[in-house]
Amino acid sequence: MATSHTSLAPQVGQGVGHTQAIPVTSAPISPIVSDEVRHILFTILVQVGQLVIASFGILSNVVNIIVYFKMGFSETSSVTLTALALTDLLTEIWLVLMAASLQSHYTGAQVTPLSVTIMYLLSTASNAVLGYGSWITAIISTERCLCIVFPLKVKSIFTVRRITMLLTVVLIIQLVSIIPTYATIELTYVQSPLTNRSTLVLARSEYSLYVETITMFALFTIPSVICFSIVVICTIFLVVKLNQSAKWRQSTSNATQGQEGTMSTKENRVVRTVVLICAIYIFCFAPNVLTVTTMAAYPDFNETDPYLGNLLSVCFIIAFPCHAICSAVNIFVYLGMSTKYRETFVKLFCPKKKKLNGALDKKP
Repeated sequence: MATSHTSLAPQVGQGVGHTQAIPVTSAPISPIVSDEVRHILFTILVQVGQLVIASFGILSNVVNIIVYFKMGFSETSSVTLTALALTDLLTEIWLVLMAASLQSHYTGAQVTPLSVTIMYLLSTASNAVLGYGSWITAIISTERCLCIVFPLKVKSIFTVRRITMLLTVVLIIQLVSIIPTYATIELTYVQSPLTNRSTLVLARSEYSLYVETITMFALFTIPSVICFSIVVICTIFLVVKLNQSAKWRQSTSNATQGQEGTMSTKENRVVRTVVLICAIYIFCFAPNVLTVTTMAAYPDFNETDPYLGNLLSVCFIIAFPCHAICSAVNIFVYLGMSTKYRETFVKLFCPKKKKLNGALDKKP
């Protein structure tokens, strides 16, 4: 995953501080995706789309955190969703930084701009945060799955204390995983021959690149693939079990036809809500999971390949705005699925609307 950030703008400071020799080819190889197409997609999806969506995501996740803190942490769902909101907030901040800093990049620069260097420096930590978000989503989907399988035992299995400890342990593992990468990174001053000004750039040796690759697979690629698989399996299982439950209740209920219709509608609403939550994650993480899996299975699929390099860049250009969408739209899911969240939201941010609704309710 570490290669994803450099692949977005391969001309940015490419080769600065690297000890690897660039092979010289006798005949140019035409890439499968042209530089012009890559540049157009990068401008539209990252520099415009990602910047706008991630900026909204910062606001929406701040609102989510405030609402869940107001609701309290008496339930495990409040703990996990608050942790997810904090993770999404950090993700959106980094995505804004990435989109904004790369706008200052210009083709042909022989020295990487300082803002881009900072973005690269934080990229390892951002991957750890994304991986942590995947673990949280997997925990949420697993808990909901067990609510269907063991409805009477799930509260004793998933307590607030146990969920908090689990989230803390996973966070520590993710943070420890980034230490090798930062231990091998060096910052050095490089003078630009164009501006005659010195700026800090990352200096990576071949050894540090290997360490970074292994670390990224450990803290992001592997967790993302595992959690993605868990969420897909849990989503399928939940849909099947909830549909079976709805059919069983309809066939065995002694209620009237009207009550059966109400029960069926309620079950369908639950199915739609659960599927929506998991589908957002699956849809938004699928491009990145497919890309990193292909990179692992086919080593030639990398940013330095003259034929496939731009294609890899395009894959990540699509993946990052998807991350921004995934982290930004949760507020709409919460407003639609949770009455308690909606009531707390209205109380905090729309007090006049609450008073108006109360006054209308009191009218004869």
